[in-house]
Amino acid sequence: MNRPQDLLRLRRLALSAQGLVQAQPYGRGLAGARNAIGHLGYVQVDTISVVQRAHHHVLNSRVPDFRPAMTNQMLRDGDIFEYWAHAAAFLPMADFRFSLPYKHAIRSGQTHWFRTPDQKLMDELLARIRSHGPLRSRDLDNPTAKRAGWWDWKPAKKALEQL
Repeated sequence: MNRPQDLLRLRRLALSAQGLVQAQPYGRGLAGARNAIGHLGYVQVDTISVVQRAHHHVLNSRVPDFRPAMTNQMLRDGDIFEYWAHAAAFLPMADFRFSLPYKHAIRSGQTHWFRTPDQKLMDELLARIRSHGPLRSRDLDNPTAKRAGWWDWKPAKKALEQL
């Protein structure tokens, strides 16, 4: 199976399965974007934005006439939902039922970092959001705190995620 033609065939198969071989495998515009997310099953939401947010590149590379506002339209129309599935992602609404067990675990306090919510901090953040509007985690930076790594979230970030 290590013959060059086998590797080329496997590469072509992988690219085809990801919708990267045909010119418009899912169609065009909003309908094409819906079909692309339905086929891919997961498009990671990525805030990195050099030219455009990275998840828009995923759809733009597969769907002619894709526009970034279409993701918001699909959310409003109930075609997709945003969910933490390994990372923040857009998923087809047909898969919503698979998110329910984890959501139930969150609600009942059965997940690792939701077990000990800081209710006082959560209440303070809600009050601040009500009076000042939406907040990002970076709006709550604590410059004196040292973090041990990528997932060593500050208390305010954990509280925002819990909310």
